[in-house]
Amino acid sequence: MLTALMFSILFLISYVLYHHFHGDTQFQGDGLIRVIYFFVLITHILCSIIVLPLVLTTLRFATTSRFDLHRRWARVTLPLWLYVSVTGVAVYFFLQ
Repeated sequence: MLTALMFSILFLISYVLYHHFHGDTQFQGDGLIRVIYFFVLITHILCSIIVLPLVLTTLRFATTSRFDLHRRWARVTLPLWLYVSVTGVAVYFFLQ
């Protein structure tokens, strides 16, 4: 999980740097695919905002050996983190 966290941090840094220097990419689709794209994008953004403090809290419980709280928080954090990861890849492929 620490490796996954490190890769997530590296990805976030590269993502922010890329968009700082290259700007945004406009979605070119229309019709139903446009609705699907924006649903996935909006839920991805909202969940990514929520997941950051959850990940940090879950990590804190693990590093302080409070494994009972860690397990409880991880039951929520992991599925949400996976959703953000998968929808991030989906958004990338929508833009290709």
